[in-house]
Amino acid sequence: MAVTGVNDYADAYAASTNAASAKGSSEANRTTQEYLTELKQKYPDVNITVADFSNIEQRKSYMFSCSGYSNVAISSKIIEKMASDPAVAAKYEKVIADAPKQGEDFKKRCEANNTILYACGTVIDKDGKVTYWGIGGDKEARENPGTVYKEKVQKQLAEKREKKKKEEKLKEKRLEQAETAEQLLEKMKAASKADALENTPDSTEKIPENGKGTQVDFTI
Repeated sequence: MAVTGVNDYADAYAASTNAASAKGSSEANRTTQEYLTELKQKYPDVNITVADFSNIEQRKSYMFSCSGYSNVAISSKIIEKMASDPAVAAKYEKVIADAPKQGEDFKKRCEANNTILYACGTVIDKDGKVTYWGIGGDKEARENPGTVYKEKVQKQLAEKREKKKKEEKLKEKRLEQAETAEQLLEKMKAASKADALENTPDSTEKIPENGKGTQVDFTI
């Protein structure tokens, strides 16, 4: 006996499931966005940015575009997990909540080392790793740029003068060595000449007493 209505029910169930899936996906996206909005409202003192850095240059670009001491960049994957998992949300919201205090503490440490902190913040990457960063500069250079520049120029001039002195000393030393070599060569020539004169045969003719013949005596 044939059972009627089974195919119609199956088709209706499949259509319902697909619709629910599409609706669920849409709600998930909306929930993540809503969660992010709520997060920014919950921590108004923190500059929260969703960012996925592909390389160090993108990361640097982000850092140099920031100002203040409470910047937090979070990967989109972590935001999605935070939106759907309360435990994950609690873990990283603590990092966000601590950002202002972390920034102020970092600022104080920089000032203690005569450094001005321009900006700092936190990055939470796609793997959930938390890292801190800061951009600063020399306080003296910021407050007294003219004096620092003058000192820098004076230092460079002093280094150039010192380099020139060393070059001149090295040149003098080479000249002295050259003169010594020439003197040594002259001595060697003189010694060689004297030796040659000393070893030259002295040819003299001696006539024997008996008057017979001539005898040549080579005296050395």
